Amino acid sequence: MISVENSYDKRILINSKNEKAICLKEKVEKIIKEVEEDGTFDYNQLYNLRREPYSKNLSVFAYREMILIEISKLKATTITKSLAKDLDDIEKHIFLILIGRFDKMKEYVIKKRKSDLIFTGEKGERKPKNFTVYKEIFEKLYKDKLSGHSFKVSFFDLFEEINVCPYCNRNFINPIYKSSKINLDNLNQSPDIEHFFPKSMYPFLSLSISNLLPSCAFCNKIKSNFNTMNRCISPYEITQDFKFKFEIDPKNINKYNISLETQSNNSKILNLENLYKDTHSKYINEIYIDVVSHPNVFTNSLENMLNQMESKTPDPVNFKIEEWYKSFFRNYYEEDDFNKHPLSKLTKDFYNHLKDKK
Repeated sequence: MISVENSYDKRILINSKNEKAICLKEKVEKIIKEVEEDGTFDYNQLYNLRREPYSKNLSVFAYREMILIEISKLKATTITKSLAKDLDDIEKHIFLILIGRFDKMKEYVIKKRKSDLIFTGEKGERKPKNFTVYKEIFEKLYKDKLSGHSFKVSFFDLFEEINVCPYCNRNFINPIYKSSKINLDNLNQSPDIEHFFPKSMYPFLSLSISNLLPSCAFCNKIKSNFNTMNRCISPYEITQDFKFKFEIDPKNINKYNISLETQSNNSKILNLENLYKDTHSKYINEIYIDVVSHPNVFTNSLENMLNQMESKTPDPVNFKIEEWYKSFFRNYYEEDDFNKHPLSKLTKDFYNHLKDKK
């Protein structure tokens, strides 16, 4: 998987272009930034802004109100005392749940792992009474207020610099907004919204921004309802998930085989090794053919480039690693740009492999 930014300004959705709504969004982001920088993580400081004009155009306040209304209705029915207590706790931590930084949201989830709010269906686990009713309420909120709502456009705007699925780095995920349609075709089309902690198991995280990511349909479906807690790494917290390995095919010295070194279950769940091996080995070997077809050009230019990189005073005219890299490898060199184009992680690992063997 590829790292995705989880900064304070990437967790608020807005469905209005009104200047006052935009100004309120900036106030909210400022408070989030301040409480995270001072280490208090007191997201409840947002409480005083909940009745500001245009607050309903911001996801954090709109979702808070909707959730509290549904919780109130649910508590008015015959539910267990333990679930009622857990719902009280959701109300208390609602801002953390909705816009908290991923690591803080995860800490809260871990604390609630034995509560009636979570049911993973694993062997020996008892399904909490009233869980189905509670789950359906939150899943409906997600469907009506994000997946099928004007906030959905704002969600994908948060990831406008991400063109490729952060889970597999293989498929483009750009939304399509058409100005007109032909007959019965879809006017708009968007990638999937993927819940890192599945909403079927962790319903109260259905609208938590730090639990949501754009993804390709393949990854969303294959990951499905796998319980990721303590088994997988979110793109929001990832530093290094897997590394590609390349070995010369024993039957063909001009062909490379692809495998993976992995430190988590992410790649296993998503079947990435087989997908890359079966689908993208041709891509790597086309690059390799270019290299072996012009070995002196590649070796000399690489050596010159590495010398420039190691120099304390590189020549700014000749030191253009990105341009040189693209001419040979047809992709982005910097890790921060890996979300812009498919197979960028694979390509960079192959470059490092060749560099080590220069």
